[in-house]
Amino acid sequence: MKNILSRSPGRICLLGDNADLIEKPAIAAAISAFLTVEIEPRDDDTIVLTGADIGFTETFKLGDAIILDSPLKYVKAVYARMGTQLKTGFNLTIHSDIPVSAGLSSSTALCIATIKGLGQLSGTKLDAQEIAELSFEIERYDLDIECGRMDQYAIAFGGVTYIETGDHASAVQLPMESLPLVVADTEQKHDTQALQKWLRDRIEQQDPSLMEPLLEVVDLVESGKQAILAGNLEQLGLIMNLQQVQEHAMGTSTDRLELFCSKARDAGAWGAKQMGAGGGGCMIALCPPDRLQEVFDALKSLDAPAWAFDIVPPSGSV
Repeated sequence: MKNILSRSPGRICLLGDNADLIEKPAIAAAISAFLTVEIEPRDDDTIVLTGADIGFTETFKLGDAIILDSPLKYVKAVYARMGTQLKTGFNLTIHSDIPVSAGLSSSTALCIATIKGLGQLSGTKLDAQEIAELSFEIERYDLDIECGRMDQYAIAFGGVTYIETGDHASAVQLPMESLPLVVADTEQKHDTQALQKWLRDRIEQQDPSLMEPLLEVVDLVESGKQAILAGNLEQLGLIMNLQQVQEHAMGTSTDRLELFCSKARDAGAWGAKQMGAGGGGCMIALCPPDRLQEVFDALKSLDAPAWAFDIVPPSGSV
């Protein structure tokens, strides 16, 4: 059997970050930063996992008890779910150009790339909905990750999607093949899991300083959907700005994130906002096409990594 290459994109959230924690919709897009899993079938029962970018390798055998406590726990958790369908060992190697801990969902991309790769190895056909839901179950219940469903559905479906994140989750493709976007990494590191736990605790307590602005964000998602359907990117940018105001009110923003957003707007961006749980990581700027380079240069002037990503087309079944 030939080697299997399975690739998954990172994702950006246009509107609705953290709304999936209360099972409300979000608008997200898959971007042209990829994580690739390469699987080489073996003729014995040995399994070798290698994270090439972190210099970590782990070896075990088919049938061994799986302990989810290593840097490759996402891969092992997928194997724990799908490994009973495998009759031979394999070498699995991970390469990624998705920035880690930056709000671009590199961990979910790893989970989904592994699901797709092991699905091909075992001959299991999965559609995007099944892949997204399996990834969510593995992350939320097997790995005890504080997460909603936005990341999984955005990456599995590709394109720009309006995502219903409740128990009956779904993703609807929005008519947007490209967006003039710049993403910049503040390089302000944060603990995503700790942040999401902090947010969930506040949600459970119905903390008004969180719930009131979060519900405002939920309304902004619907306004953003209408702006996209109307093809009004300038309006979408203004709505992104309004979400950033609410992020500040929720306490998820930082001075550095606010600096980056202001820098982008001053350079001509229609809108700019943080991404992910907050506390640092990446921000995103939506720009008039003729100002994209100016916004990119302005963010780079802050000694920050910056990218002009493309949108990844919608996915099919694998």
